[in-house]
Amino acid sequence: MVVALGCVAAACGDASSDNPDASDSSAGTRAAGATSSAGGPRAASGGAFGQSGRSGDAGAVALTGAGGGAGTAFGGSGAPGSAIGGSGAAIAGGAGLAGTAAATAGSGGTIAVGGFAAAGGPSGGARNAGGSAGGAAAHSGAWRITPLGDSITGSTCAPQLLSRELKDKGHANFGFFGSNLNNQSCSSAPNVQTEGHGGYLVTDLVGNGKHASELSKWAASDKAEVVLMHFGTNDVWNNVAPSAILSAFSSVLASFRAINPKLVLFVAQIIPMNPSGCSACEGRVAALNAQIPGWASSAATAQSPIYVVDQHSVFSAATYTPSSTYTEDGVHPNAAGAQLIADKWYAALTEHGLP
Repeated sequence: MVVALGCVAAACGDASSDNPDASDSSAGTRAAGATSSAGGPRAASGGAFGQSGRSGDAGAVALTGAGGGAGTAFGGSGAPGSAIGGSGAAIAGGAGLAGTAAATAGSGGTIAVGGFAAAGGPSGGARNAGGSAGGAAAHSGAWRITPLGDSITGSTCAPQLLSRELKDKGHANFGFFGSNLNNQSCSSAPNVQTEGHGGYLVTDLVGNGKHASELSKWAASDKAEVVLMHFGTNDVWNNVAPSAILSAFSSVLASFRAINPKLVLFVAQIIPMNPSGCSACEGRVAALNAQIPGWASSAATAQSPIYVVDQHSVFSAATYTPSSTYTEDGVHPNAAGAQLIADKWYAALTEHGLP
């Protein structure tokens, strides 16, 4: 059981007004057509596809029919943390003509795996998640976003401020979904639904945990396409080992992927902790955060990418105390701290073409 300081629960309520109703390539291997055997690289037909390409360098791009008709590009193996495709860039349509792009995630993508196909000239389409094709239609309907975590998600201003920031900057194609209504007084920011639950340990959602029955219900109800997960603060407070926390992350991910195999997960390296009576907490936070990128790398797939978001470094751990600028009690961010969290979520979402 978490001490009262970490157990602030927001009230549940009705859906807020904010809610509107590929393939893996082996490492370093270029796709067929890396060299043209018919008519040279500027074949008049535009449809000449070459022989099987040679083994390429990490992140190499193989083009077919460049300068001709429709071209298809496949990414090779990219460096860890590559921002596009997680494993090599995909370029649609050769020399600016209409074409298709398949962003293929090879080995080596640490964080951005199976990411985005860049637009390929005048006829190329918008960037879409999950390796969608250039020239294809943009995402259909509003993105379903679920903020997931404990009271830092459920009863501070961060989700509301993020919603307002997205809308103020021209991103209206989304809704927030969850069973908990976040309705703090946050500078006129809209109320939003979240799966932020005060006092919850992520490890209590799995196995024989006291909240284990709830996880699958959230996933089935939310039908999330994007999850913003800031979880583990109460586990750290209760000295749960990072390995157990990361194992619980895997179970959470599996539950949401069972409903939507193309889920996009943004996982936070959690914010600092300096509560009264827990001098060891911040060291435990650092230990957990250090292991999150490795977990993300192992759990990400081409179909369901994972992006690590460093929420910790936007704060100063040394001054994150009850008397600091950003917190109420050494754990829960005040409005100023919540804005820092919202800004970081916003930057991560928009960097990857969402929503």
